Amino acid sequence: MHVKRLTSLVVNVVVLALFLAVGPATAQDELSYQQYRALSWAAARLDHLAAFEPIHGEAGMFTALGERFGTVQVFKHSSRGAERVWKSNQLSGIPDEVLTADLSGDQLDDALICRTNSGKVYVWSLEDYTLLWESLPSEYSRIDCFTTMNMDDDPATEIVLLADSKIHYIDGFTFNKEWTSINDFQATMMRCGDVDGDDRVEIVLNSGKVIDSVTGSIEWEEKTFFTIIELLDIDGDGIPEVLTENGINGPIKVYDMDYGNEVRFQ
Repeated sequence: MHVKRLTSLVVNVVVLALFLAVGPATAQDELSYQQYRALSWAAARLDHLAAFEPIHGEAGMFTALGERFGTVQVFKHSSRGAERVWKSNQLSGIPDEVLTADLSGDQLDDALICRTNSGKVYVWSLEDYTLLWESLPSEYSRIDCFTTMNMDDDPATEIVLLADSKIHYIDGFTFNKEWTSINDFQATMMRCGDVDGDDRVEIVLNSGKVIDSVTGSIEWEEKTFFTIIELLDIDGDGIPEVLTENGINGPIKVYDMDYGNEVRFQ
């Protein structure tokens, strides 16, 4: 299981302080810059924590926490503290990762997604936390990583899984399985984006492979990336680079996939 960088005890202290500082909160309680930064920083580094803004535009911020006793809980944060607003039923397995996503394709996050160590995926609505979909109990025995991206021509976003060594696309509207790779792959983190400028999404695995999203063939291969990968356009050409680093220590590497090589900054 991939775990985002936890470089010091500061993250734990910040998260616990924000969760335990419970007090009366109102819709007018704006978060301070320090509170907003602490929540965003922690959520960016912990697989089990996702942060999202209120979908109706009110003040404050929400976090979803996948805890080790087998539930997902949602907290609302304001300048006065935090309060729990929802708790899932007992899940099958322990949450490995939670994330929020825009599954409808309207540019607004509308779904909360969780994968567990028993190979289950759950999707809830961010509107009222209704369970929208869950995978069948025996469908996957292991899910190594997942993400979301629109992988085809329809508006809906797909849930992209690396499960049982295969890549799978789950439609974010119908929740039907749309595609499964023929080849086997291994990774603990994946990201999706057009990294080579061919107007087609690629799947980037931290095991060092860049995969064509339509054919499933390997477009580019490195011996291995580091543990963490992210896609970001840092040179302003409109094409994201692959940034990769180790979780605790070590250098960063930047790959420009439209040229197929590592960028050397001088």
